[in-house]
Amino acid sequence: MKLDSRMAAISRRRFLALSGRGALVAGGLALSAGAWLPRWALAEPELASRLLRLGRDIYPHEAIADRYYLEPLTPLLEKQRDLIAGGLDDLDRRARAAHGRDYAAIESGAEREALLRAIQDGEFFQTVRNTLVVGLYDNEALWEPYFGYEGSSWEQGGYLNRGYNDLVIDWL
Repeated sequence: MKLDSRMAAISRRRFLALSGRGALVAGGLALSAGAWLPRWALAEPELASRLLRLGRDIYPHEAIADRYYLEPLTPLLEKQRDLIAGGLDDLDRRARAAHGRDYAAIESGAEREALLRAIQDGEFFQTVRNTLVVGLYDNEALWEPYFGYEGSSWEQGGYLNRGYNDLVIDWL
């Protein structure tokens, strides 16, 4: 991969971090032009924002857009809304008891992580985690640009003769 001299000053990682990612803003979802959100996220933006914060804390990838977190959670929320809403309410209760504010309002990632460790064996956490692990890491649109994985290689003779060491990411 050759870089234009104008791009040499910015790393690929920094470029991805700066480009087109969604953000949480004051408890709501920040929407940019052409933003994609499932119907339930538009109908219940507070619930979507809380669930998105949780998903991003479980699998933190700053450069990945919100839609890739919310897409796999849509069927989960439609089928198990009570479990998700109840789990988020419980997480907020724990956060208020420990830190005096809701989970999504806690700025420290370490403090949020401590709260998640306390519930990590429960059905709510495991359901969200299991849904996201497949939803994020089995999404072909995310493989190469975000994880450096070029997909299956057996159809093309394997990895050995296809640039086994040509990873395009700098975090490995």
